[in-house]
Amino acid sequence: MVTSSRTLTVVIVILVAALLVTATFAAYYLVQYQQAENNANAYESELKTAQPTQEINFLLDFGNGSSFWTNTTVPTGTNGYIATVIITHGVVNATWYAAPYNEHFVNGIDNVQNSATQSWFLWTYNSTARWQVAQVGADDLTVTNGSIFAWTYCSFNPTTYAPSCTP
Repeated sequence: MVTSSRTLTVVIVILVAALLVTATFAAYYLVQYQQAENNANAYESELKTAQPTQEINFLLDFGNGSSFWTNTTVPTGTNGYIATVIITHGVVNATWYAAPYNEHFVNGIDNVQNSATQSWFLWTYNSTARWQVAQVGADDLTVTNGSIFAWTYCSFNPTTYAPSCTP
C-alpha cells in the first residue's frame, strides 16, 4: 500500500511538473504571438497611411505645335494608361479590350480624337536609345521613378502604321 501511494505521489509530481513546463512554454509563445500580432498591425496601419509615389515626366504633343510637359507624381504600381489618365485629369477616350488582350486602346486625349489619317502614339525615352515607340501597350508599360513618356498625335504610314513624328 505504501508503494502504490508513493507511486501515485511520484506520478502526480511528474504530471504537475509537466503541466508547469507546458504552461510556461504556452505562456512564452502566447507573448511572442501577441508581440508579432501587434507588430503586424502596426505595419499594416503604416502601409495603409503610406502612399508611395513615383516621379515621372510626361509629354503630350498635340501635333499642331502645342504641347504640354509635366513632371508629376503617380502612385507606385501605376502603369502607362493610369499615368495618362492622371496627367489628363481623366480626359482620355479609350476602348477596353478584354481577355486575351486586357488593354486599353487610346482613341483620344484631351478631346483630340484619332482619325483615319492621324492617331495617338505612346513613346518611351531613355538616354541610350532616345525616343522609341512603346513596345507594349499603355496598360503593360511599367512606370518607375524617373520614367519619361510621351503621347504624340500625328499621321502614320497606312501600311506599316509607323508614326510620321517623334516627340
